[in-house]
Amino acid sequence: MMVDANMKPMNRQQTQVPARQPQGGFTLIELLVVIAIIAILAGMLLPALSRAKTKAQTINCVSNTKQLSLAWTMYTGDFNDKMPPNWLGDTRAWIDGTIGSVHEWPYATNILAVTRGLLFPYNPNVGVYRCTAAKVGPATIPTAFRGFPLSRYFSLEGRMGGGDANDARKYGASDTTWVLGDKYPQYHKLVEVKNPPPAEAITFVDESIETLDDGYFAVNANDPWQNSPTVRHGQTGVFGFVDGHSESWRWKVLKVDQVLDASVTQYGGNTTVDLRRLQRAVFRP
Repeated sequence: MMVDANMKPMNRQQTQVPARQPQGGFTLIELLVVIAIIAILAGMLLPALSRAKTKAQTINCVSNTKQLSLAWTMYTGDFNDKMPPNWLGDTRAWIDGTIGSVHEWPYATNILAVTRGLLFPYNPNVGVYRCTAAKVGPATIPTAFRGFPLSRYFSLEGRMGGGDANDARKYGASDTTWVLGDKYPQYHKLVEVKNPPPAEAITFVDESIETLDDGYFAVNANDPWQNSPTVRHGQTGVFGFVDGHSESWRWKVLKVDQVLDASVTQYGGNTTVDLRRLQRAVFRP
């Protein structure tokens, strides 16, 4: 056997694999501390994020009611100061009331209720009629329709263009003077809005999901509530006004979206103070 003379003997030390050094890592206690810190930060940030989201949704609905109020005002400008009719169950109204009730499925999701209305040409955007904070329908919603957006979430305060005996006689419209009585007649023209004045008289209302049926938002002259405004903006309601501006109201007691004809004590507490504030925006003694 021949051996290469140039071959050097192997160095035993060079052939040995160096031992692996232990790697640094988190202990269980360190991991638990990190998780606890993350949980604390999340607990601090999530409420702030939730409030920011609610505020953004409120601002969006304030914008929507303002746009609806301006469209409503533009209509009166085109029709010699006459308000768009707010007739119950009628196609000749600001919305098509024959398919506009959220309690009549599947009509509640039918945008034709909006696009056929007299106001739509003045603001042709179905999104303006919807509340971004409204994620569910009323308690009576059939399971098959859960998750579908309703055609609208806003109603027009009933006195603004509501039908009276003369409208019933001449046009076959529903006479809604029974809601407030003869003492507070239904308005037909802007010039008639004096008490409360235009800056304090509400038009469009972000309505309780449980009372949103036709386009007529009914307010009693006494107790109880009839239709109810929403509280889904963080115990806040949103309203448009005759002069064209919109604003949100923070409720003092009202905390839930009420059902039709709710008493002032039906949901705990006494909501009279909130009902009176709403009534003052509809009529004054």
